[in-house]
Amino acid sequence: MRQLLLISVLLLFSWSSYSQNEDQLTESDTITVVPTKYSPRLAMAMSAVLPGSGQIYNKKYWKVPIIYIGGGALVYSTLYNTKYYIEFRDAFNSTEGGYGVGDFALYSSDQLKSIKDQYRRYRDMSIIGLGLLYVLNIVDAAVDGYLFDYDISDDLSLRIEPNVIQNQYRADQQIGLKCTIHF
Repeated sequence: MRQLLLISVLLLFSWSSYSQNEDQLTESDTITVVPTKYSPRLAMAMSAVLPGSGQIYNKKYWKVPIIYIGGGALVYSTLYNTKYYIEFRDAFNSTEGGYGVGDFALYSSDQLKSIKDQYRRYRDMSIIGLGLLYVLNIVDAAVDGYLFDYDISDDLSLRIEPNVIQNQYRADQQIGLKCTIHF
């Protein structure tokens, strides 16, 4: 509600805006261009509303097909396992004399129950996988948003050299390795 009120007030006051002409600018007026920083929150919100849109916002276009192919495979798996779960559930519920009827006459009621439970478990795992993919999509967009401006230079170095270590509890010295990372 506050956001709607703020937007309304800003729209009302935007009609009376004035600007400067070019001839009114002086030498002391400098225009500085501030680079826009990518917002991890916006990337997260975009991915929450439409999976993959946060990756597009972060310019990681190659991740979008992975999200949609994985999501499509998990949706297909959910539908496939649900279909067979319902078939075996109905066959288990209509058993006569310990055996199924119709197409399921070769199965005992114990076999029908076992197969029904197996398809239900696979269906549930597919739904959990779909939820995890959705959450990972949002987390990935946020992490990419935070690391978008992270500078990775080629001037990284690791130097390993021997070092003498003074033990603070005893009077003796020990020899060890010293690792120094410069970046």
